[in-house]
Amino acid sequence: MSAAIECVRGEARLADGGAIAYELHGRIDGAVPLLLIRPLGGTMALWGRFREALAESFPIVAFDLRGTGRSGGESGWPSTRRIAADAVALLDHLAVSRAHVFGISLGGMAATWMGIDAADRVATLCIASAPARGLDLTRAGAQRAFAMAACFARPRGEVEARLVHRTLSGRFRREHPHELHMIEAQVRVQPTSRASLVRHAIAGALHDVRGHLHRIASPCLALAGALDELVGTAAPRRLAQGIAGASFDVVAQAGHDITLEQPLASAARVARFLLKCNESSVD
Repeated sequence: MSAAIECVRGEARLADGGAIAYELHGRIDGAVPLLLIRPLGGTMALWGRFREALAESFPIVAFDLRGTGRSGGESGWPSTRRIAADAVALLDHLAVSRAHVFGISLGGMAATWMGIDAADRVATLCIASAPARGLDLTRAGAQRAFAMAACFARPRGEVEARLVHRTLSGRFRREHPHELHMIEAQVRVQPTSRASLVRHAIAGALHDVRGHLHRIASPCLALAGALDELVGTAAPRRLAQGIAGASFDVVAQAGHDITLEQPLASAARVARFLLKCNESSVD
């Protein structure tokens, strides 16, 4: 990341007594920031080069989901809708009236709820690697989900690293062993508890916004990885088709986590979309 980009770390106290750890990269100063919402597995440190690339053009707000990283644990049962509410509460804490929103996988599901429940707070919406219904998986994806479930039987310090490992495409794991090792090492620095991972996994499985997509009014881009072995490209495409005016794009040579496998290409797609929307709003 450029040395000129300031990073501020903080904690937002929530009305129910919970706490959300966040990082602000760049100065808002009246600008509309880009809010990043994490998938299952890994802290906001994993945004890495994806965040760095976007921070060159936009102030970035990132946070750890409840029970992850430096954020406090859950009180009550989690849901993708509740993650969205936490994200809105974070914007309130930062006195941000509107934000561009990017979420991937579990975070993409939460981002979808933000577009539904907090439309006035969402300037643009980018949903990556997420279906409208959590269980809308490919046949290979269902098998992959069973393999991911088996990861919960591993020792505490290895559960999350193996989940992230399983999320990445076979091609990425074969061709980029060094990057794979670095990603897994980063996850092991601050592992999430097995209980929190299970709760988040269940929240994703129970996700279903099919009857609410018509309420999304923000400009929307849905993204999918061409090599996504979990949800594929069909489910994210159907999600886009359910949102009025939404566009859909596929990131080549990327699996389910496009931000880890193709961080620069994915950031470029998001940046082009945001800049195009900004230009349209000015016109």
